[in-house]
Amino acid sequence: MDLGAVMNILKLLLITIILTVLSFGETFKHPFLWKVEKGKTTAYLFGTMHIPSPELSILPPVVVSTLENSDGVYTEIDMSFMNQMKITTLMLRKDGKSLQSILSKKLYSRTENYLKTISPALTLEPFAQMKIWALSATLALLKEQLKHMGLVPIDDIIFTYGKEHKKVVGGIESVDEQLNYFDKFTMQEQILMLESTLDYMETHSSYTDDMKKLYLEGDGSKMIAFSNEQFQNKKYLKLEEKFMEVLLYQRNIIMAQRIDKLLKKYPKQQQFFAFGVMHFLDKKSVITNLKKMGYRVRRVDSSTKN
Repeated sequence: MDLGAVMNILKLLLITIILTVLSFGETFKHPFLWKVEKGKTTAYLFGTMHIPSPELSILPPVVVSTLENSDGVYTEIDMSFMNQMKITTLMLRKDGKSLQSILSKKLYSRTENYLKTISPALTLEPFAQMKIWALSATLALLKEQLKHMGLVPIDDIIFTYGKEHKKVVGGIESVDEQLNYFDKFTMQEQILMLESTLDYMETHSSYTDDMKKLYLEGDGSKMIAFSNEQFQNKKYLKLEEKFMEVLLYQRNIIMAQRIDKLLKKYPKQQQFFAFGVMHFLDKKSVITNLKKMGYRVRRVDSSTKN
């Protein structure tokens, strides 16, 4: 695989949108779907995984029917083509430095060796201009992405479905806003993030399979425990605290506020929100914040009418 081919793969992973009709399936045992109510206002929250995978693309009937009956469909960011293109630009460094000058020789070799475990043809050269946090995130999911190059995450499919069916679509965050959260981490913190990712991925080759299995089972407590495993080493504890505060808790407050604003603006319309599942779990979740605003939120039982 030459450099051009690898770059084409990365572009495909980042900007391809599949125009598809959602399929009914029974893969999910207990989908992460919640109903939000206040007075006559109704909305639904659906927790997703940002991984392209056949199992995750087949939604259970209760989620499909809820999506079909909604007037508005909102993902974390607007998944339109131009926004997807913008993501590729914002993930790149503009400092002109080489990756070798940023990473220690040991960490550089270690990162490249990990790539070799995914494919012997892979090198760090195509990733040379990536921000370190973006490189870290890419490494964690690259194996799964290369395995399913013709697919995109369910968030993309949901957004495109809403757009094709003439629903109001949008993102609860802007692309700049979302990626700027990652830029709040110093270079040293980003390097620690890379080390933490490698520590975990080198000893957990079944990471994505295990994560998908827990997600499809629908057990929130297990998902939380699994997501915390990566930061078990004491040297990552401060990083974990900042990671959770910046990338989850602060965003959860803002997401809940924007959901509230939309529901107040369109009180008679049903809205559907699809965010990464971790935004709906634990004590400082979007759900917790919505409850503080007076909303009733309950998990939807897939075996009954929603």
